[in-house]
Amino acid sequence: MKTLKYLLILSLVCITSSCYNNQNSLTSYGNRQMIINQNNLNGTVRLDTLLSKKHNYAIGPVEGLQGEVTVYDDEVSISTVKNGRPKVNDSKHTKAIFLLKANQANWQKMEITENLNGLDAIEGYVQNALSKNGMDTEKAYPFRIETTPKFLEYHIIFKMDDAPHNMKEHKKAKQKFILENEEIKIIGFWVNTERMGKLTHPGKRTHLHFIKADGGTSGHIDDISISRGAILFLPK
Repeated sequence: MKTLKYLLILSLVCITSSCYNNQNSLTSYGNRQMIINQNNLNGTVRLDTLLSKKHNYAIGPVEGLQGEVTVYDDEVSISTVKNGRPKVNDSKHTKAIFLLKANQANWQKMEITENLNGLDAIEGYVQNALSKNGMDTEKAYPFRIETTPKFLEYHIIFKMDDAPHNMKEHKKAKQKFILENEEIKIIGFWVNTERMGKLTHPGKRTHLHFIKADGGTSGHIDDISISRGAILFLPK
């Protein structure tokens, strides 16, 4: 009888606290407005305090705007710039100014059926895929793409001076690079309306990072051309 009572209470807790969201464990720390509006480049969270569970995915900028954090299924890639070239390390002691993170073990796999040129095309395709799979687009989700894009432009944020930060300085700090026909793994986050502009660029519902399949580089995706046949993964 006590066991039955406990299970009923547990079920009620799951209903009121959304067990689905707990299972996906999608969380965020800090926000983009700290950088642009408040000139606050301090770290809000350190990676090693978040990675005790398995199947971690995360993206965000490094404290001090000294690189990009990308975590793909527990693979940590901290991208920085040295002598004008990308450099990566796997330091779990890195702090992020803001971070989007999820723990997601189970995924549903689907083939992308059209060419996607640019971030707007990817965002629209992900939105349609979420809707077709009965997922509420007013919630936030991680998603993944495995592909070999014809073209990929990305940046690694790497501030090289102590000038007070603003939008002009933010653009100047973006060190830009290009890949062509290289196999990559993309981790993206679809955010709810409330998080738009706080964890994404203004007006955007998605924020995408990548890791090169051989681990050689990673960063924030600015532009990309994906051919049909690439694989999209949504949370199961």
